[in-house]
Amino acid sequence: MVTIWLQKSSANPQAEPTFMLARQVPNLVTGARLVLAVAAFAFMGEVMKVDVTDLEAARGPALWAFWLFLIAAITDFADGYLARRYGWVTALGRVADPVVDKVLILGSLTYLAASPQYARPDDLFEVMPVWAVVLLLGREFLVTALRGLIESKGMEFPADRFGKIKLVSQVVYVCIALGILGGIPGVIHFPLLDHIRNPYFFAGVFWIMIGLTLFSGLNYCKRGIEMMKAS
Repeated sequence: MVTIWLQKSSANPQAEPTFMLARQVPNLVTGARLVLAVAAFAFMGEVMKVDVTDLEAARGPALWAFWLFLIAAITDFADGYLARRYGWVTALGRVADPVVDKVLILGSLTYLAASPQYARPDDLFEVMPVWAVVLLLGREFLVTALRGLIESKGMEFPADRFGKIKLVSQVVYVCIALGILGGIPGVIHFPLLDHIRNPYFFAGVFWIMIGLTLFSGLNYCKRGIEMMKAS
């Protein structure tokens, strides 16, 4: 149905304004994701105010933060799919989408680093060490600068599969931290899910996330150097 409508729109000049409006759908989704991210941060801020000796009071805001973060993360895949599937790629979307992604992920990881409420006594290390946040920030700044340099030469520098897998690992890590503190296993009546917060499993997800961050960053650098040499 959508494909037929798009074909008719391209053949009918009068349908062009409607088609141009439809092209903004991915951008509207991106904007909604930013709103969801800010709302999630507000609830994560409420978690920070809770005394570590009374974590029961943190369950409510952590649960809200979990759902808002999860929905925002899912919309990240939705707007990209719509833009590619129907050719609704815009200059605004190319800039706004990765920026909002970074706000959502890096903002959430920063809140985790600043909140001891997510930690457990048997954890192998801090839930989000400060050095890890610095590493993730450095990687994003490097890739953003590299993308800007290459695209200024008229070449495209899209995200690759390693960058997307890295993003998935970050989403999973944040969801575990928020979801377990928010009591998701009990909310969805699946108590076995609490085992994913096992200190060794949780640490494993952390190191996978860090490894993918480093590998994907180096891979972007390699691609960028090869593209500049070939130009």
